[in-house]
Amino acid sequence: MSSKQPDNAVPQDTTQQKNTFTSPLIILVLLTILTQLISVAYTAEQSFSAVFLPSFVALMIVTIPLAALGLRLGLQVGLGTPLLTALISRQPGAGQRLLNDLALAMAAGLAIGAFLWLLRIATLPYLPPEIPALGHRGVVGGLLVTTSAAIGEEVWMRLGVMSILAWSLSRVFRQPELTSRLAWAAIVISALAFGLIHIPQLVAADAANTIGIVATMLGNLLVGTVCGWFFWRRSLIAAILAHFFVDLMLHVFPAMIG
Repeated sequence: MSSKQPDNAVPQDTTQQKNTFTSPLIILVLLTILTQLISVAYTAEQSFSAVFLPSFVALMIVTIPLAALGLRLGLQVGLGTPLLTALISRQPGAGQRLLNDLALAMAAGLAIGAFLWLLRIATLPYLPPEIPALGHRGVVGGLLVTTSAAIGEEVWMRLGVMSILAWSLSRVFRQPELTSRLAWAAIVISALAFGLIHIPQLVAADAANTIGIVATMLGNLLVGTVCGWFFWRRSLIAAILAHFFVDLMLHVFPAMIG
């Protein structure tokens, strides 16, 4: 005998689609735009009303396509947001996985952040004087920038750019799944792109000389590579947490100690 579903039953495919794509997409887009706008509201030199609409439109244009493509294509190569999906659907063990990722990401993020902080101190005499000091936004501003950068940049660069690269490389080399070599290629290329998107900040501060550019590229290459590994081997949430703790060490702790 075949069992008949009730008329009001939700098809399993629809539920799976919601948990693996629709719900994560909505959550990540809203978190990215909300945290970015709060950070802009606190740190912008212009009035928030003057920058709100351009910021909102730019964030929508960047975030929605990257997050949607990253989720759609990433699922095809074993990336996506499995931990977030597990938390949304309340799968057994999801909470413990989150705690495990938090512990590992915190340890790695704080260690890398401390290394970059010490490296900044050691190389300070060789850096352009116009480069902003660590912690220059203050504790609250630094915390807001740390949070918005961790969420936004990981959604854009890891979920978005890295997933698109991983999917594209798998298709170009006709691999049925994401191999380690292709994963590392996607990690490094997206980490290089991650470094490049920080160069305009140097230009705006009039600090884009050779040493400033090289230091910015290398520092962000390190962070981007580590976050890329977390995204690949652990979860997007782990990548966001690792990024958060790196930036916490660079933007908040220096402000706390003056």
